[in-house]
Amino acid sequence: MTIGMPSRMFAMILLAATTQLCVMAHAAGEARLERQFREEVYPIFRQHCLECHSAKREEGGLRLDDRSAWMSSSSADHTKATSELLRRIRLPSGHEEAMPAIGQGLTQRQKAAIEFWWTSGAVWPEGFPAATHWAYIPPERPALPEVTTASWCRTPLDYFVLSRLEDRNLKPSRDASPEKLVRRLHLDLVGLPPTPEEVDAFVADPSDEHYLRIVQELLQRPQFGERWARGWLDLARYADSHGFQRDNLIDIWAYRDWVIQALNADMPFDQFTIEQLAGDLLGSEQQKIATGFHRCAPTNVEAGSLPEETRVEQVIDRVNTTAAIWLGTTLECCQCHDHKYDPFTMEDYYRLFAFFNSTALEADRTNPSVPSSIQFQGPYFDLPDHERDHRRSELQEQIETVEQQASTRRDELKEQLGTLAATLKLRLDSLAREYPLEVVDFRSTGTTDTFAKQADGSILLVGDDPPDTDVYSIVLRGEVAQIRGLRLDALRHDSLPGKGPGRGDPKRTNFVLNRFTAELWEGSSDDASVTHGPLEFATAKASFSQKNWEVAGALKAQPKTGWAISPQIDRSHWATFILDKPFDLSSQQQLVVRLHHEFGQARSIGCLRISAVTGDISGDSIPENICDIVQADESQWDSLQRQALLDFCISEDSASQKLNTRKSALEKQLAAISPDTTLVMEELEEPRLTNMFIRGDYKQVGQPVAPGTPRALHDPDQGPANRLTLARWLVDRRNPLVARVTVNRWWYELFGTGLVSTLNDFGVKGEMPTHPELLDWLAVEFMENTWSLKHILQTIVLSSTYRQSSEVTPELLELDDQNRWLARGPRFRMDAEMIRDNALAVSGLLSLKQFGPPIRPFQPAGIWTKVGGTAYEYEVSPDSDKYRRGLYVVIKRGSPYPSFINFDATNRFSCIVKRSRTNTPLQALTLLNDPVYVEAAQSLANRLQIEKSQGDNREKIAYGFQLCTARRPSANEAAALESLWQSLCMASQEQGRPEGEAKNGAWLSVATVLLNLHETVTKD
Repeated sequence: MTIGMPSRMFAMILLAATTQLCVMAHAAGEARLERQFREEVYPIFRQHCLECHSAKREEGGLRLDDRSAWMSSSSADHTKATSELLRRIRLPSGHEEAMPAIGQGLTQRQKAAIEFWWTSGAVWPEGFPAATHWAYIPPERPALPEVTTASWCRTPLDYFVLSRLEDRNLKPSRDASPEKLVRRLHLDLVGLPPTPEEVDAFVADPSDEHYLRIVQELLQRPQFGERWARGWLDLARYADSHGFQRDNLIDIWAYRDWVIQALNADMPFDQFTIEQLAGDLLGSEQQKIATGFHRCAPTNVEAGSLPEETRVEQVIDRVNTTAAIWLGTTLECCQCHDHKYDPFTMEDYYRLFAFFNSTALEADRTNPSVPSSIQFQGPYFDLPDHERDHRRSELQEQIETVEQQASTRRDELKEQLGTLAATLKLRLDSLAREYPLEVVDFRSTGTTDTFAKQADGSILLVGDDPPDTDVYSIVLRGEVAQIRGLRLDALRHDSLPGKGPGRGDPKRTNFVLNRFTAELWEGSSDDASVTHGPLEFATAKASFSQKNWEVAGALKAQPKTGWAISPQIDRSHWATFILDKPFDLSSQQQLVVRLHHEFGQARSIGCLRISAVTGDISGDSIPENICDIVQADESQWDSLQRQALLDFCISEDSASQKLNTRKSALEKQLAAISPDTTLVMEELEEPRLTNMFIRGDYKQVGQPVAPGTPRALHDPDQGPANRLTLARWLVDRRNPLVARVTVNRWWYELFGTGLVSTLNDFGVKGEMPTHPELLDWLAVEFMENTWSLKHILQTIVLSSTYRQSSEVTPELLELDDQNRWLARGPRFRMDAEMIRDNALAVSGLLSLKQFGPPIRPFQPAGIWTKVGGTAYEYEVSPDSDKYRRGLYVVIKRGSPYPSFINFDATNRFSCIVKRSRTNTPLQALTLLNDPVYVEAAQSLANRLQIEKSQGDNREKIAYGFQLCTARRPSANEAAALESLWQSLCMASQEQGRPEGEAKNGAWLSVATVLLNLHETVTKD
């Protein structure tokens, strides 16, 4: 009692204080019950009950979607109705009256939550649920809650976590041991384990100051971007092939590298968003590369697929992916109808669709009439490379020098034409001569196209639609004795697609002459008969033949042989087919030559001339027109004859030939260092008209729509109706979703579960956040700190919440088995790539080389040849490249890397917001038997023996244990491993193996055990 205070007055003060405390306690209890309803009970109603008990459908007179509706249910006594609800949920699964009637039944925990709510007074807060779903209200920074044990809190976010723990009479766990904490930190920030030296340094000084320095240093390591790019590439559905049946490999790795570099640079997330969605509309090269995000969409180029259907499916994929990543919303259903639960309409969907609907075509048919001719194409971008560009410039300068030398030599030969003609005239009697034959008829098996005779005796095929395969039958007339061979000239022509001799589309203007045959007919073409039968050819020669497609192959009756001319597809070429025996062609006879083009893809000759060759065919021949020129007086030559003679002399001039050979070699070198490319987006100059699709069918066109954002959210700022405006709208601070969705994903990466567990659904059917104030605080913190990923990660990992031990007590397991309330630290298995990286790192094999084309580590033989329309040969990457990080492993959608699939990686065929996390025997078998892990175990065994060569077995074991788990083994653990080593050594020696071999084998087994420890593949 206070001295001097009357006892009556003191009693009154004590009564008032006690009353106030009771009121406060009641208010606090009421607040806890309201929170329990909002966070535990109502989410159960929403997920399991509202299908039948809401404004849309009020079964049994019970509504559970609105407080006032529940209070005034059609049942006269809502208490009775609610009691009936309790009776129904208590019934065993399968009972005809058991509730819920649709879908899976309630768990025991869910039933207990509803019963606790009911027995505690069935508190339903006024105004809940709000007219506007919580996720569609822009976040505001909440005040820090009051807590009892504020000394535990290291950062503001700890207050929100501790407040919830105290509400549930839970206490946070102690800090993790320095060894476990530093390992957790390294795995979370750079995806690699710490070295023993780094662990020992932190154990020696586990102060907050030292911890902060480690965090800041890890955030600056180049491996940071690789660690955090993995999750983003799952979202972006990044892969190295376009999927579906053909599953061709594509070059898009530059986009993956862009993501890594952007994350390392801590590019603000708003800019990170804008450049990926609309970088092609900004200007710089790197920003254009960022649009590879869109080009990661799978592309169907199967035979028979429709280009427009493929394009529409790509646009749909981009709408759905954008909504999933930035809005945390499942918009797929709006393709056909309004969203059943969230405030998004079908019209909203197609307004978003319109933003993506005006980009360049990415797959089209090369031949509109041939369904199988659809090809993957689309805009691509030449990647900058200063060293490569310098080398290309040097080669281009050398080519120009050779061309100048060739031009000079041409001028010299032009001055000597008279002398050269006289020399040729002396050769005529001993050389073969060519006599062009007149074409009297032309027939084709695959087309109705016509031909046009040219002034030089050649014929040009006329028509825009060459068939895939074709056989030309050419009827020729002439009068030539002692024909020893037939010459086919495949001539370039400007009217042909590639301005060469080939007739295919501009991208494949090579031709393939699979077979050359000839017959001699007697009489006219109408009543002719074969007199000689097929002419027999001994051999063939040509001006040029493509590798593996030599001209002699055209004399074989085999579908995979023939004459082709790549890469010299823009030049004229000739082939001479030499006869077994000479024959005479009279004016009463006709020669029928057949050119078989059976390769496909319209690879046929478009302009040709056929001549008879006489004389000594074993040597070089002189064309008939050249013979005529040199036999005439020089004064009678016209300009065309002079040009023809000059071209022939150049073709025979040794100096010119050397220059041409030199030029070809330089061009080949230039082609070999052609720039790497990457797929990018490109906006059309004129936007496409967008219509809604009735029931989602692109063939059933509905009303037209203009580009626009969902009407339930904020309006965009003024700007053009393109992807750039959409991107800026997404990262506008008025957007209630983007910041929340993004920080929630990052929280999931660190803790194994999100504050909102449904990472892909922040809508009405998604889970409520366990810590809504914390989610809003992080979202605002994110936006107010330049949308910085590194700032948010540093904020989280510095917290006491993050630093807790992951040990699970029976009490925590009973009250919070999923760790939703965060009374302990995170513990979960690493993802597929991290498991491999970890094994390579501790074994000493890991290569930290960054960027560039994807790598190919070992995988079982034949997988790629069994799947996909293109039978690629899988070649393991050379040298240390095969030991690079898992982020760089090639992802072929039809046959992804099997080791990763066993650990729940996906084929990236669609946006992956959250991977599964399974536990199967295949995973143990992979770690034991996959050659990658066997090799890692061998390397780890060698490392223990080399780096601890002066130590005893216990020291080697302790070193290996620390490499794999960051801690020293207990006495029992060390003894068990040493006993294993000794027993294996003894067994090997008893089998007659040398001591050294026995020891190596034993250490291999010990290393295998270490790599297979649960602790080794778990982040805790």
